[in-house]
This record gives sequence, C-alpha cells and structure tokens, in this order.
Amino acid sequence: MKAVIFGATGYVGSAVGRALLRRGCAVSGVTRAEGGGQDRLRDAGMRPLAIDYADVDRIVAAMQGQDIVVFSAALPWTHEQGMIARMLESLEGSGRTFLYTSGTGVLAIPNKAGTWDENVFAEDDPFPFTPTPTSAVRLRTEEMVRRAADRGLRAIVVRPGLIWGHGASLQIPRIFDSAMRTGKACYIGHGLNLYSNVHVDDLAEVFALASEKGVPGAVYHAVAGEANFRSLAEAVAQVVGCRAGSVTYEEACQIWPSAWVDMALAVNSRSRSPRTRSELGWSPKHVDVVEDIRSGSYRDTYAARTGWAANGYRYGGAHGDHPGGPI
Repeated sequence: MKAVIFGATGYVGSAVGRALLRRGCAVSGVTRAEGGGQDRLRDAGMRPLAIDYADVDRIVAAMQGQDIVVFSAALPWTHEQGMIARMLESLEGSGRTFLYTSGTGVLAIPNKAGTWDENVFAEDDPFPFTPTPTSAVRLRTEEMVRRAADRGLRAIVVRPGLIWGHGASLQIPRIFDSAMRTGKACYIGHGLNLYSNVHVDDLAEVFALASEKGVPGAVYHAVAGEANFRSLAEAVAQVVGCRAGSVTYEEACQIWPSAWVDMALAVNSRSRSPRTRSELGWSPKHVDVVEDIRSGSYRDTYAARTGWAANGYRYGGAHGDHPGGPI
C-alpha cells in the first residue's frame, strides 16, 4: 500500500506516518519546508515531497498512484476548504481512501467562566447549539468530505480531542508559557471546563485503523479521557514549581491571543468515541495526561528546555504557592 500525508512534518502527520510505516506502507510526506523538513521525513523513513500549499496542481499530482491520502496540514480553514474540494474532485470514483483531520472543536460550547458542562457527544449525535463561526467553516468541510463517499471515494473524517504526548500539544505548552509570563500556571475562571483528550500515538492508530476498516462517509472520534484545565494547570505548576491560578477571560486574552482563547481554552468540548471503538476496534493505550505532565514527557521536555524542575524552580526569584513534589 502507498500513502501520502499532507502535513507530514507536523505533530499529527508525523505520528500518522509512523503508524502507517509500521504497517508496511510506503509513505510519502508533503512538507512546505526545504532542507530540514525534508531531512526529517527521510530520517523517519518517508519519501519527502516539498510542495507549496498554494500550488494545488502539484498537490493533486502528489495524490496520483496513492492508495491512502491523509490530510493533516495546518492551514487557515477557509483556504483548506477550497483545497479539499479540489482534492476530492480529483479523486472522485477512484475508490481510494481519503482521511481528513478535523477536531472535536467543532462541538465546542463557549464557556468564559470555566464551569463544567454536562453535554457530551458521540460521533453521530446531534449538536443542538449554534456552532462558532470558525467551527461552522470546518463543519462544512467535514460535510463535503463525507458526501464524497457517494462519489466512489472512501472519504472519512477523524475528529481528535485535545491532543497530547511527547511534550507537545496545542493547549499544554501554552499553559507552561503562562507560567513563564505571569508566575502562575493559568486557567480561566473555575477551570472545570475541558476538552476530552487523546495521546497523539493513539490518534495515529485511529488513522491507521480507519485506512483499513473505516466506513466511507463516517466520522470517527479519537478521545480517551478527560481532564479539566485546572487539573492541567496544577500539573504544570508542579513541574514549574509555581502556583496554579485562575484568570478572567479578559485577563486570558492578555496572556494568550484572544482567537486562540476562544477556540482552545474558553470552551467545553466533551466527546465520546463509541463508533471508533466498535467499528475500528480501537483501544487507546495512553489515558493519563495529568501524569504525563507531572512525571512524563512534559516534565522531561520543559525541565530540559528551561531548567525547570519540580523541586527546584523559582519563578522570578520568588517561590510559588506550591513547593514542588506531589500535589
């Protein structure tokens, strides 16, 4: 089997590449980066393809002869939508597998107070709320992908929650950044709001299984657990040796970009993955993001990067509220 991954040097794309390579696939990776990006792909065992995402003709050409196409590139969603339309059109009637990376952010419910929300959604549950403007764009792209299954294409949508592991993430590094900038690991309001989460390697396994067993037109969630933002911040605080603390929504928008706050932190996005587990036979192996922050990849990554240590870091020369050690 041959596969091409768009966004292959990224957090998700590189993990998907590893999962497909383990299954014996010949994997090509598309990267915008000259030199270093291509070298990383070669080192990982992938054939590098340097393509500008503005060059749609070359993108279409890169899919020719591929059994599996994975789209996990980080692009503005409006730009992404037009590109996906061209890609699907070129693959129509081919019977090939097209896996589109979306996210459970399309199910996000705004929450500026950081309170818990009882709403939780499986893959095919109705979403009885008005999507945010950005979510509405991505939902239209999802629907376009799913409809392509009626035109001779194994088109499938994968929705991960908060992705973590190997010291990276969208949200977790930002919490570390807040500790560096303010002296406390920050969360909004009560901090009880959350995204359901998944380890990046378990997410990659969803893509690999979907390429083998996925039902055309399906949406598959990739979520393996829940931890609210206050728990994440408290774990970060233990690594840094500072305190965790609440900020208002307005203060959060001073610490982080406001658009990011609205999408990634001032929301609830709780989800389940029954279809993924039943149809694909998926069983995640990594389920404890808090422990990975406290004593796993995040502690190792950030201690090495900044000199922080759970029992020795002092922010700005003054010891935080928590002295380090187990919380």
